[in-house]
Amino acid sequence: MATDRVPSGVCCPALTPTPAHERGYHPHVASPPPSDGRAPFRPDIEGLRAIAVLLVLAYHARIPGFTGGYIGVDVFYVVSGFLITGLIVRELQATGRVDLPAFYARRARRLLPAALVVIAVTVIASAIVLPPLRVPDVAGDAAAAALYVSNIRFAAQATDYLQAELDPSPLLHFWSLGVEEQFYLFWPALLFLVARRRFEVRRLASVVAAVAVLSFVLGVAWTSTDAPLAFFLLPARAWELAVGAGLALGTTRLARLPPAVAVVAVGVGVVLIGSGGVVFDTATPFPGTAALLPVVGAALVIAGGLPQPMNPLSRLVAIAPMRWIGGISYSLYLWHWPLLVLPAVAVGTALPGPARLALVGLTFLLAEASRRWVEDPIRHGRAARLRPSRSLALAGLTSLVVAGVSVGTGILAGPRPTAAAQIGDVTIDLPTSRPTTAAPSDAPSDAPATPSAQPTLAATPAGPVPDDLVPSLATVRDDIPVIYADACHAEWRETAPRDCVYGDSGAKTTVVLIGDSHAAHWFPTFQRLADEQDWRLISLTKSACPVADLPVYNTGLKREYVECDDWRAAVVERIAMEQPALVVISDSRTGQFWVDGAAIPAREREDLWATGLERSIRVIEPLADHVVVIGDTPRPGSDVPVCVSDHLDDALACATPVSKAIGRERIATERTVSSETGATFIDPTAWLCPTSPCPAVIGKVLVYRDGHHMTTPFARALAPYLAPLLPNLGE
Repeated sequence: MATDRVPSGVCCPALTPTPAHERGYHPHVASPPPSDGRAPFRPDIEGLRAIAVLLVLAYHARIPGFTGGYIGVDVFYVVSGFLITGLIVRELQATGRVDLPAFYARRARRLLPAALVVIAVTVIASAIVLPPLRVPDVAGDAAAAALYVSNIRFAAQATDYLQAELDPSPLLHFWSLGVEEQFYLFWPALLFLVARRRFEVRRLASVVAAVAVLSFVLGVAWTSTDAPLAFFLLPARAWELAVGAGLALGTTRLARLPPAVAVVAVGVGVVLIGSGGVVFDTATPFPGTAALLPVVGAALVIAGGLPQPMNPLSRLVAIAPMRWIGGISYSLYLWHWPLLVLPAVAVGTALPGPARLALVGLTFLLAEASRRWVEDPIRHGRAARLRPSRSLALAGLTSLVVAGVSVGTGILAGPRPTAAAQIGDVTIDLPTSRPTTAAPSDAPSDAPATPSAQPTLAATPAGPVPDDLVPSLATVRDDIPVIYADACHAEWRETAPRDCVYGDSGAKTTVVLIGDSHAAHWFPTFQRLADEQDWRLISLTKSACPVADLPVYNTGLKREYVECDDWRAAVVERIAMEQPALVVISDSRTGQFWVDGAAIPAREREDLWATGLERSIRVIEPLADHVVVIGDTPRPGSDVPVCVSDHLDDALACATPVSKAIGRERIATERTVSSETGATFIDPTAWLCPTSPCPAVIGKVLVYRDGHHMTTPFARALAPYLAPLLPNLGE
């Protein structure tokens, strides 16, 4: 899934079960309350579950029109809050306490069996289907899912620029189970603490309202500032469950709604849910205020179904097919996402519509089998008669075993470390033709000759990946420039550059490297040059923040990247203070520009980029002796280490056609701007694409550490090729 990046479009129904005693019912009239105080069966809620899970399935299967189907999880949160709070309140009324061990044991028996089976099957399938480098990541996701903290793991990944672009996990959908189980952990205890001295609905309602308001305010705030945290974490989602809890506390009054009002409530509720499912998309800031649509809709459907006899619309929601789908909705969601993700990886391309629909159909069969042979036997069999303490001990042990086995599988199925250790700098042999270089328009007549066209590339020879690959596939994910570990590369929310100096701190020659992460991946090159040529090197780089003076949209934060504007201003101040001999600029060509609250169409981006880059260079140029612009590196279009790990016998399998890898329009734009502003332009294309197609491995060196950043050894190996093209800093 994905968002099918992260966070938009990720959801799953973490469902509250329908207890066995509630299986018998009249299809149109809810049964009276059982004599033991348990809740009557609500067939309309089973139908509401069906609506929610069908929205999710339609969204993930990419059925046209359901761009906001991820709101199904919000519907389920309201349902869960309503049913779980109702159980707790009835127990408080009947006994004056909450048997927490029994409560948690019931949750474990209901949720764990199917979840752990899906986790185990997914890890095994991943070890078979996925490239070796992907398996450890999935294994880590499996361990987090088994321990119900996957939402925290995915939130951390989504806010980490280096991990945010990882391919979606086949277990990504477990995040919502983490949210809900974390809610279950504290909710019954909170209600018990409030009611232990005197049970009073108003006291409970005030606490529920406080949780709802505080959580909603936090969710709206985080959606504007930290969208992944708002999407994945309980504090920003608790209000949705609290809305359901409020309905449970108001059941007596809501049951007296006039029939006409109940009909309108259900109708409006279904319309609100459906509207969110078709109007929202991955660009919608979510949850924020947008989540009100499905949450209020679900609340209206639940409230409208309380008066008896059930109104016609509630009966329509509760028709037999919908009840069946609602009954298997938990397993439906558990199975559907791995079934959609793993086959696509196996065939190496996006699945066509009919194939996706067939997999959704298979999900229904697996879900019914899961309920019949996994869920029900454990919920109603011998395990149901165990003491709560034993049930919890067994559940905890089983979860730990699944988590441990998953991690072990990731280690065994992952890439093997190479025997050779990297010692010092590696050397790569590139063709003698140099990258295209543009000297300043006022360059002296004896300036080096500038090639006028892209060099002709020879065919890349086929062959296996070297056994002593540098860096090894087992360590490539940790192969990042030292500025990250030193906290000298600014992350999304930072606006002030750190005082980080490399090379010779006392040298007279100061070089400043500025730009986004595509400037950062040149840092190893300049660090080597600084050590060799006695420079004082200052690195001023920030994730997803180009030097070009343009407003940027941050896809991770899902908002305008205002921190980038502040960062640029701070960088200019630092350069003015340093008065360096050389400023080096490099940026990624894939940024999303954002003007007046709207994305800039692709056809307008180059002109906008030229204007923004020119503004920035003209501000910087008087503050430094020289300015160099390094064009963006070719982009392979896929996660190179993952591909290489899956094709060790043929390195050419991971090469990228030159036509796809090179952004010729951006290169031309930057060359023109550099010439007009007096900067030197260096095009690195011939270094990363010395042959056609552009290779993933040159010599024994892996070129990229992910889908577009150079590895540290490769960047350092380019120092001898870059040095002759830089201005003479001795003048």
